Amino acid sequence: MADRSAVDLSMDTVADAASLALLRGEEVIAEHAWVVETTMSRELLGQVAALLTRAEVSREEIVSIAVATGPGRYGAVRTGVATAQGLALGLDIPLAGVGRFEADAATLLPSLPVGRIVVAVHEAGRAGMAWAAYTHGLPGGLPTCVVEPRLSLLEELVQEAPTPATWCGELTEALRSALGAARDAGRRSGDTESEPPPGGRAAALVRLARARGSYGDPALVDAFYLR
Repeated sequence: MADRSAVDLSMDTVADAASLALLRGEEVIAEHAWVVETTMSRELLGQVAALLTRAEVSREEIVSIAVATGPGRYGAVRTGVATAQGLALGLDIPLAGVGRFEADAATLLPSLPVGRIVVAVHEAGRAGMAWAAYTHGLPGGLPTCVVEPRLSLLEELVQEAPTPATWCGELTEALRSALGAARDAGRRSGDTESEPPPGGRAAALVRLARARGSYGDPALVDAFYLR
């Protein structure tokens, strides 16, 4: 019988819009999303402590941690992974690292027709856009990766991404404009745009880590960057 006091903590710090979640079994018992106003290193532990207090959960009840490993903002990703490692080591519990793009796709695919493709993106500055594409297919509802995470210039991304697709993530005005032009030209007429629910990526991290059996030694989890 499952321990009803056992709680899984999730930490998503890959962007300025960060989120946390606490799950007991399949139930999300508390979640919190916020926009970082100073730096992730100053705010993260305080936000974790506040969430635990609001949910009336002690640190000793946490049995595992899942953290988004990126890609994303360098300092924010590094802070999230290091903080998750420190908590996991201090509590002597396992840690799992999960990619942000797969988590984004996992929040959308259950509501989409089988075979639909999700393209998850984030802005990567002068490097253009970071992105990956997923669809249904693996047992347990796990997303199947059809395009591995990569960097592309905006024009290349709009040409290279599979279509028809549902786009999500950091949909900048420039990307929306490029997608609109491609739709008008008939090259991406079946594409749509969507946003995962606020905080939804954090809960997805736990579910993906469980399904993949990813929990293990905190020291083996590392941040993921595209270059």
